[in-house]
Amino acid sequence: MLDRNHCPAGEFEAEFTRIYNQHMKSLPICNNRLQVRAIDFQPYRKHWIGALVTPWSILVVLARGEYSTWPDILEGKIAPVTLPAGQFSFLGMKSERLGSFLSCSLMSPVDPLYNQRAAENFAARALNLMLSTSSELSEKEKIKPASLPQSLSRRDFFSPVPKEVK
Repeated sequence: MLDRNHCPAGEFEAEFTRIYNQHMKSLPICNNRLQVRAIDFQPYRKHWIGALVTPWSILVVLARGEYSTWPDILEGKIAPVTLPAGQFSFLGMKSERLGSFLSCSLMSPVDPLYNQRAAENFAARALNLMLSTSSELSEKEKIKPASLPQSLSRRDFFSPVPKEVK
């Protein structure tokens, strides 16, 4: 179980590396050029939030810190979590080693063109955007309404904004 006063990044890396080695390594969904890495874990509302790169997915994780304020979300159930950038869907998960935690999938499977550096940069940027209000973003980072496609998927939200054709 996680210690609420200790950053859980190392525990997430260890557990997801174990899952990869014991269950995922031989599956075609994996980009085996990637290693499990915890990215930018930090305190958030008495809990811990960070991104996680694995060979099969990139996700944002909300890990339990303070027991009294942890939401009671069952494993396998989806719940909305409000972050500074808005509301996101997180999946209730549970591990014998990590206890209960929530995850928001950003990419699964991981694009085969991604290398470790690109995957980690994507994860860090997505987490930063989720934890930023629009007033905190630079003009360069803000998405201009005229540049948005007609329908916007969650994956599109974290992709670079395409340059306008002149």
